[in-house]
Amino acid sequence: MRLEEGTFSQDKYYHPRPGPGEKVPIQILNFRRVFAAWSPKLKSTLFFEKAPEESEQEGLKRVREVVLLQVYDWLSGREGIIELTNAEFEQFMEVYEAFLQKLGEIQYSRPKKGRKTENLFELRESSFIIREVKKGLFSDKL
Repeated sequence: MRLEEGTFSQDKYYHPRPGPGEKVPIQILNFRRVFAAWSPKLKSTLFFEKAPEESEQEGLKRVREVVLLQVYDWLSGREGIIELTNAEFEQFMEVYEAFLQKLGEIQYSRPKKGRKTENLFELRESSFIIREVKKGLFSDKL
């Protein structure tokens, strides 16, 4: 059973790919656990709600469980998806929980580790001080 066509179609979303040493500010829109498999016929990754049972007969390879992170990329001004492994998702959740407490900006980068590229998230804390707004006349405050 494939995910709905409109949800994560390749036409609607793109995959943010920061260059070496580049950090992209992102906003988290949604995340969910799905199964992913490579389709040699379509030359793309397909996402499924449930694990495909007959993956080799359908021609699917590398069936795995991943977390799809739906983000808004501030530099490009577009929505995108980032495919995370379980280890990358744990690192993301640490940064996301710190973001919810301290606010700031989540930055996304893709450093190389050996032959592989990994997804890395960092929190850049805000320099602004958040204060409570009190009701009253502005002329009284002057």
